[in-house]
Order: sequence, then C-alpha cells, then structure tokens
Amino acid sequence: MVEKLYYEDQNNWDKDDYFYLHRVLHRIFYYNKKYSDEIKSMDVSRMSDRTRVLINCIVRYYGFDYLFDEYINIKDIGEVRPLAESLVLDDDPLPEDNVYRQMNIVY
Repeated sequence: MVEKLYYEDQNNWDKDDYFYLHRVLHRIFYYNKKYSDEIKSMDVSRMSDRTRVLINCIVRYYGFDYLFDEYINIKDIGEVRPLAESLVLDDDPLPEDNVYRQMNIVY
C-alpha cells in the first residue's frame, strides 16, 4: 500500500513539496463530499504539525469549520496553534490578511 502524502516524513521538504501537499489537501477538503471516506479514515496523530495547520487553514479559509464537528477524527485540527516557524508555500503570497497568515503560513 502506498503511504498517503499527508503522512510522509517531511524532512528535507522544500516549499514546492509543501505547496503540492497543500494542493492535495485543498482538493480533499474543498470537495469534502466526494472525499468523505478519505477524510473519515484520516489519522491525525500520524500527521505533522505543518500538515495539521495546513488542513486547519484550508477548512477555515472556506468557512467549512463544520467539518471539524462532522468528522470527529479531525476535530482536534480545529484547535491547532500557529506554527512557530513560517512555512513558505509560495514566493508571491496572497496580499490580504487571512487565516494562512494567522497560522504563520506564507501563501
């Protein structure tokens, strides 16, 4: 069985790797009805802090906070704290103040 990207060891990842992870997670959570089974099977304890914060940002950015109640296995992601060190996804970040900046992600 192939390991899901969101469980991978992120040592030596660069911004492009994190950007790709963000895109994968974005697809899953933006189209949450289509990917409901995958979301239900996610094991948050196997994810890095960065992955959990990325999921939090995606869900909150779109106002999908109800997903934290709908999928009990990801409920704790709704309570994550901002990253201690900035995570850069893009050299040309979004100009507005948003949930990504609040969580110390440059996107």
